[in-house]
Parts: sequence; C-alpha cells; structure tokens
Amino acid sequence: MRSIWSAVSSPPDTFTLPHEVFELALKQGPLLVYLYLICRKSLKRGADEMNCAVIGKAVGLCEKIVRTHMLTLADTGFIKTEYHGQTFSYTLCPIRPKVQEHRGTMPHSRWISAKQTWINGEVLEAVFPLPNAVFQLGLKAGELLVYIYLHYQKGVRSGQCWPSYATIGAAVGMGRKTVQKHVWSMVDKGLIRAEGTTVRRKNGLSYNGSLLYTVRPIEQILKEREKEFLVELKLAEAQRRWDRRCQQRDRPRSAL
Repeated sequence: MRSIWSAVSSPPDTFTLPHEVFELALKQGPLLVYLYLICRKSLKRGADEMNCAVIGKAVGLCEKIVRTHMLTLADTGFIKTEYHGQTFSYTLCPIRPKVQEHRGTMPHSRWISAKQTWINGEVLEAVFPLPNAVFQLGLKAGELLVYIYLHYQKGVRSGQCWPSYATIGAAVGMGRKTVQKHVWSMVDKGLIRAEGTTVRRKNGLSYNGSLLYTVRPIEQILKEREKEFLVELKLAEAQRRWDRRCQQRDRPRSAL
C-alpha cells in the first residue's frame, strides 16, 4: 500500500518526498541525511548556512559521521555544497537519472498521481507528504528511517500498511532483524501499533502474514508528550515543596 498525494502543495507542517527516494541506492546513513536536507529545503531554509551538528541532532548521528555522509552525497551527485568555514549552503541535484540508473530493466510500480514539479525543479511521477515533526521525536537514526518508510507506505486515510521486514529492509538498507528491532522499539514508544495478520491459502491452510502497522498521528503524539512533561513538572515541584517542609520540620529548635 502506498499513499496517494496529488495536490500541488503539501499540507501545513509537512514537506513532500518523491516516491522514488527509496530507489536511489543510498545506504541508510546518507539517505537519512539526504531526507533531512530535503526537509530543510522545503521549509525555505536551504539557503541558510547550515552545519553538520544541526543535522546530526535532527537525525540521531554524530557530527563526524554526518560530515562523512555529506561528502558521499556530494561525490555521488545528490547535492552541491558551498562551504563557508564551519557552515555550508547547498542545492539539490536532479534524481531522475539516478533512479533510472538504479532501476535499469527491473520492473517497478506505477502510482496513480498527477505529475508535479518538485522543489528542485524536476517533474516527478508522485510525491508523498511527511510531517516536519518526524525530526523532533528524538528517534535513533535507524528508527527514524524505518518510521519515515512506514509514512511512505501508509494509507492517507487509514494510516495503515503491511510491508514485510524484508521489504522495509531492502528500501532502507537494513537487515531483517535490525528492522524488527526498530519496529518494536517504536511500538514501545507509542509511535506505531503493530498487529499480526493471517493469510489463508486456496487449500484452506493459514499462515502468519506481515504485521499490520498503524502509524499514529504525530500531532497526537506530541500533545501526549506535552501533557506528560507538564505532569512531570508538577510532580517535581510538589516534591521540592515536600522536601522544603521536611527540612524545616527537622531543623533543631536552636536554629529557629
């Protein structure tokens, strides 16, 4: 299942990614950095002078690793960078030739969508919306990449999809067990729900199918986290008051 988004512009608080972004043959580190650069460019901040520390904080990688991935993206022609000391500005290069090179003669899916002009000026087959807040959830690099892929696969209205571990791994450059670890970590964090499915064969026998994922709305998650934070603040303040009362009660009379 793939989300269908044919509007000319993305909804508020989102940016758009090409469906082809998972066909670029990029390893997970460079791919994740590239996705964040797309987000920044979509927010009209691509002309700002950036640094690798800012990117690393957003995608869960150290500054040194981000710098290596930036060099990879530049050397392979995905971005053009101009350095200004410790900061840099960048532009996004066309990706269609790279997609065609990766596809070769392999068959690929077609999407029901109106072609549209993407932020780098290319006319692409389809794009899908991704909330800007995905980079504000504090996820580890691997979790973040799997989470973005589930957003790519989910239905617009249902928020559900059922790609296998192998399918996810092939798209984001991870092994099956690594994908499984990240999926259940995000379940524990309340970002997604995962339910088992059953597939029935023609002979009447049944076997376990891929998990059915429900991607929870990020707005709901952020509101829940805000409430939890406020509750923690209130509990901390109540504890401080209690500690002060205990200290005053236990003071020697001579000190009063």
